[in-house]
Parts: sequence; C-alpha cells; structure tokens
Amino acid sequence: MNRNTYVWDDKGVYVKNLCNDGSKYGITQYRYPLNYELAGEKFELACECGKEFTLEFLCEKNLRFEGAVYPYEALKAGPKLYFVLFNYTWAVVDLNAKAVTVNIDGDICCTTIKGAEGAAAHTFAGDEMVGTKLGWIFGYGRMLTQDFIGEDRVKAAWSPKDEKFAENAYRAVKIGGPYYLVDMKTDTLSKVCAPFFTDHVVLLQDYDRCMAFGAIYGKGFEPMAVTAYARFSY
Repeated sequence: MNRNTYVWDDKGVYVKNLCNDGSKYGITQYRYPLNYELAGEKFELACECGKEFTLEFLCEKNLRFEGAVYPYEALKAGPKLYFVLFNYTWAVVDLNAKAVTVNIDGDICCTTIKGAEGAAAHTFAGDEMVGTKLGWIFGYGRMLTQDFIGEDRVKAAWSPKDEKFAENAYRAVKIGGPYYLVDMKTDTLSKVCAPFFTDHVVLLQDYDRCMAFGAIYGKGFEPMAVTAYARFSY
C-alpha cells in the first residue's frame, strides 16, 4: 500500500478511501473482533452479599443468565479475561481469578465462581483512579477524555468538544494487575462523536497496553461494544 494513503494528524491515523472518517460505523469503527472462547462454559456465581447467579454461554451467540436467554457479544481484553455485553448490561469474566463482576439492575456485583480453587472476587477501587488523566481514542477524530478527580467523580468530555468538561459520577472496580473497570454516567450529548442520547459508558481499562474494551449505552439505540486506545496527553 502506498504510504501516501495514510493520514496522520492530531486526531489520530487513518487510511484514506478505506475508512475515511469513520462515518459508516461511527464509534465502533475500530472495534476488536468478537471473541467466542466462552461458548459452552457455565458458571455458578456467588456474591459475598449472599446472592447466587448462574451464567451459561450456550453458544457463540446466546447466553443464559438467571434462566433467561440473551444474545451476547464478548471482547477479549487479556489472557482469560473478557468483557461481555448482553441484555443492556455487562459482565467481566476473569478466569485467572475465577471471578465474574456483573452489573445487575444498576448494582455492581463482584462474584466468584463457586467451587473454583483460589477464587478471589474483584474489589472496588476506592480512590485509586484519582489523578489519572487520559483520552480514549475510538477512531479517527473520536475521543472521550477522562480526568478522575475523586473516588466517585470524573471530569469527562467528548470530541470535538473535548475542552468542555462535565463532572460525572463513576464507579471503578479493580480487576487485577493493570486492569480497572470504570462505569461512568454521562450527559445527553449533541454534536459530538458519541451517539445522541448516550448516558452511560463502561470501559475495562488495561494500563499496560493502554487499551480499553467496553460498551456505550443510551436511550433510543442498542448498546454498542467498543474498543479504544489511550492517549495520555491531551
């Protein structure tokens, strides 16, 4: 391919005539391929609060959670670590720690796989995110910036208005190693790279490879699985 085909500027790099500006697929333009390694797995989950759940991956397309069947999408974030999007919610399946963290009706439940030796549930991150400031780039000219200013508050903005920050609520879970799960609320947006009515973003953030895997939620559209890479100065 002729090197003149590549374009680089302060918004990132893209290939002319192939991806153009990402308008065809929007914020999912450069999402990693879906992963199917969990197909056939079944997990009995226990939370320290006493609740128990069953999560079964029936095939490459559908899973069963608490007796109901839903289509799902899975992104592989690391060795034996997966972000799973289903039924307007999400789960982080961590086969290294034998743990699954799942959002149930707005509550984050940190569970372990019952009977698994050495299972250790994920824990809430407290103030560990404070002081972290970065931009997540979803594709050419498409970025979310985050500046964690408190244990539950983050200043965030979307391109192309990334100089106009809003203070949003968030929750963070320490997954282990370089991984943190950040569940962030965001305001209804217009004229930015996020879909209109976006109100919720969840990202499994890898601070070794500077990558993130997660989903965008909002009113009027189906949740979208996304992949991003980090820019630490913006």
